[in-house]
Amino acid sequence: MERVELKEISAKTTVKAIITGFVSYGIIAIFVCLLIFAIGDHFLSNFSGNITQGLYITLPLLAAIMLYFIIHLICRISTYDVLKKCKVDPKNYKAIIKSLNIFFIICIILSIVLFLSLLYLNLEYQLKSIELASIQYKEVFSNNHIKILRSEMNSIFEQSKSNLTKSTIILVIGLSISFLSLIPYQRKVILEYNKFESKTNN
Repeated sequence: MERVELKEISAKTTVKAIITGFVSYGIIAIFVCLLIFAIGDHFLSNFSGNITQGLYITLPLLAAIMLYFIIHLICRISTYDVLKKCKVDPKNYKAIIKSLNIFFIICIILSIVLFLSLLYLNLEYQLKSIELASIQYKEVFSNNHIKILRSEMNSIFEQSKSNLTKSTIILVIGLSISFLSLIPYQRKVILEYNKFESKTNN
């Protein structure tokens, strides 16, 4: 069987191709994860008490573990997509890994900003809902009753704020660990697939 000679690409082209693949697969994964997150948040909002508090910790932990494997899978697939058609000079490994490490650090920063923004928007929405409800109650209830209702809503808000903050912290830490673990993993994958292709062409 005739072996096909793979085209050798530069470090810059390799980095660009891997990042493009990573982002493309990542967008799909983010869409799916945010959809699951929204459904989960809606599901949790229908419960109260200790069960809810437990779920706000357990579910984010499970999500963080799932994201770890998803991110590693995306890393492997995006690298394979590039190196199944091309090959890289081992002399370029250092430059490639350095650039990809910077990319992973940027991903961590963006992830933190994204989740903190979602937390902020969620809490702001709840506060606005309390304000709106208080205004509507003025047309129906007395001032004393409104104070009682507002106190109850504030108590629920504080509990929700605590639960959502815990969930966000768990997810942020999980994502940060996942991306940091890609630093040694990415090099391993590049060596694996580039070495495989090199053997194929010998």
